[in-house]
Amino acid sequence: MYPKSSLGKEDDGNDMRSMNDQTDNVSINTAELYHGLQDGDHYNHDDTFEDEITPEEEASATTELPRTKRQPWKEIFMLSFSSLGAIYGDLGTSPLYVLNSIKYSETPPNREDIYGAISVIFYLFTIIVIFKYVCIVLVLGPNNGEGGQVAIYAKIARYLKIGPKGVTIPGGSKETSDLQLLTRQDTTASSVASVISRINQIKQHPTMVKVVQLSILSACFLGCSLVMSDGLLTPTTSVLSAIGGIQVAVPSFNSVLAVSEVILIALFVIQQLGSNKISFLFAPIIFVWLMGLMVCGIYNIVKFHPGIFAALSPYYAIKLLKKGGVDVFSGAMLAITGTEAMFADIGHFGKLPIQLTLGGFVYPALMLCYLGQGAYIIKYPDAYINPFFLSLPGGTGSGIYWFMFVFATLSTIIASQALILSVFSIISQLINLDCFPKLKIVHTSSHYAGKVYIPTINWILMIGVICTTAGFKNSNNVTAAYGLGISLDFIVTSFLLIICMFYVYNANVIWPILFLLIFVPLEACMVIANLKKVPHGAWFPVLMAGLFFIFLSVWRWARSKKVNHEYAQRIRIDELFPFFAAKSITVNLNPNANSRANSTTAVGENVTIYEKNEVKCIFGTQELQKHHGIGFMYVDSMLSGSPNSLPELYGKLVKSFVSIPSNFIFVGIRVLSIPYVGEEDRILMAPMKLTDHYKCILRFGFMEDIQITKELSWSIMQRIPRLTTLSTDQLEQMPTLHFFENDLIKCHEYKPSSKWKFVRFLGKSRHLVRKLVIEHFFSPLYSITQEYGRFLKCDDGKQEQDDKIFLGGIARI
Repeated sequence: MYPKSSLGKEDDGNDMRSMNDQTDNVSINTAELYHGLQDGDHYNHDDTFEDEITPEEEASATTELPRTKRQPWKEIFMLSFSSLGAIYGDLGTSPLYVLNSIKYSETPPNREDIYGAISVIFYLFTIIVIFKYVCIVLVLGPNNGEGGQVAIYAKIARYLKIGPKGVTIPGGSKETSDLQLLTRQDTTASSVASVISRINQIKQHPTMVKVVQLSILSACFLGCSLVMSDGLLTPTTSVLSAIGGIQVAVPSFNSVLAVSEVILIALFVIQQLGSNKISFLFAPIIFVWLMGLMVCGIYNIVKFHPGIFAALSPYYAIKLLKKGGVDVFSGAMLAITGTEAMFADIGHFGKLPIQLTLGGFVYPALMLCYLGQGAYIIKYPDAYINPFFLSLPGGTGSGIYWFMFVFATLSTIIASQALILSVFSIISQLINLDCFPKLKIVHTSSHYAGKVYIPTINWILMIGVICTTAGFKNSNNVTAAYGLGISLDFIVTSFLLIICMFYVYNANVIWPILFLLIFVPLEACMVIANLKKVPHGAWFPVLMAGLFFIFLSVWRWARSKKVNHEYAQRIRIDELFPFFAAKSITVNLNPNANSRANSTTAVGENVTIYEKNEVKCIFGTQELQKHHGIGFMYVDSMLSGSPNSLPELYGKLVKSFVSIPSNFIFVGIRVLSIPYVGEEDRILMAPMKLTDHYKCILRFGFMEDIQITKELSWSIMQRIPRLTTLSTDQLEQMPTLHFFENDLIKCHEYKPSSKWKFVRFLGKSRHLVRKLVIEHFFSPLYSITQEYGRFLKCDDGKQEQDDKIFLGGIARI
């Protein structure tokens, strides 16, 4: 499976722009690629295997895609409204359970306690959600239009060039074009030092960069794990809280769990419609819900206690914190759950629509609702046990009560949507960074590449949420476990953003320190407060986050070993074709020799002369047999590899069989950040140093199914100079073979390295763990997530059997 990565969008969280008509401007002239690249090209024996693009190449590279026009305000407002249905459900349904989750100094709470609770909620929301996320994180954090901790990690890793090996991290101001990658003839080594020479001496220290590399990757995995564990709890607590409202009016109702499970299943089933349709379906519901919160809040303030606005003074927050300590935060922070998901969902809607909706509508609606609940509790202190439903105008059982109950139920269902979409967004980014198995990614909108749906993750998440709901049974149990993962997530984001400001934005050190001093102590207090929930259920999100973290870490470790193996096993052209070796003479001193011959130079020196088609194989040096036909070999490493190296798969073919088709094409597949690619821009080709060998890049839009049809194969063949005059019928008759890799991944063999029994015991134990991870976890999972040529369309089973060739071996890592 080739992940549908986004490789050409604007960086630094710029608003997602409409991609209509972009495909009209992607035309690239490839006729010049053949100039000067034929058989007699000079081969530089000293060319390095380094795969990084040099600074000079990067500076001269052109962007793949044209810059798009700025979004019109009409579209921004439509996105702002649409975002209501996908992002703010979690924040918007917090009034259902926040005030009855706060620890008060006495029960029922007195006036000062209620003032203090409202004050803590107000300042927590304002400082964390508005100041930190809306004003800072949404501006500095996104990468290539995507959000979440993965985006911040990708931005730092791209800048310092410390990302996963072999991965092109999207988002640079100028990405190396496919055209340039094909035409590179020489490479020079590049290192982190070339990038960090512009920053101060502390930053450029190799040890510091190494620490940053390990730290940001660990923080990225931890943050993603916490969001995914939160994805299990948020739907559970939201739906159980809403359905539990029936028991307030109808105490005999005892099917809360069963109804909640049915609703959750329905929610995951409709995910396949895509966030584009779901958000438009849900947006009016959340709009009515928030308007209802605002109206009810104003009604309660006016009728019961207009003086509740005094609670906005920080005096009452400080006073409550003095009485209850940091434990107050464990309940108050439930008002800001969903904030991290909002940041992760930026790829679905863009930065500006989220900022406008949150600051201009959601924030005031929620604050008025909390103030209204506080005013009601001051009048009726016993209502603190369920302040939302009891404070509704008309009382329980009234028309307003059931109206708000219905919308509360619908809104809590939608509240889960933000977490589900954030999980999709995060995992799609991890797949693009080669940090997650290559699952199928479905793009649900032709206008925005960030709107994705991952079927496998959807069903796994559904099973997890259903089991979690069944385990906790009611909202009180879930609330007791809720919050720790979210508060840890806030700190992880702060840590990554501080590193980002320090390196990527090269900010004065005072700004990262100021950010640290303002936000991290507050977030640390929330973590401390929620740690006390561990015995009461908070162990569950910690356990699940730990399992997710181990999964991501182990996968990335094993994948890095596999990538290193692939790079180490690449073959230099001169190692396979001795003609290209530096010590070989390229002038035939014995024109009567058909293959190799020994001749004497003018000074009497004996030298060995090789023909271009001779190869070093398992049978010695033999002439490579070329048979009439076309060979396609699918290897992504040819996109960015050294022009003087060949993939291991090609070496296996040549060394074992000493026979290949007369025309050989290395094919790589790229998915661009535009919805569709015109047929005239689908194919990029360039010749290689080897005669009748070519590199080819096939480009697809993110909305297109990756399929290599007969027609596409013929189009590639017609780009070969000697085949341009052939008709379609002649091309159809030409023998065609498609080569794919199918290695068996195994752990390397254990070799004792010490005479000491204890040391040998530790080494053997370590090897057993390594073998278990590689052969029984990574290898099977890696195998089932590979395409194995399914994108090659064949008419029937016989053609598939005749045309597809799988070459493999044992890849020991």
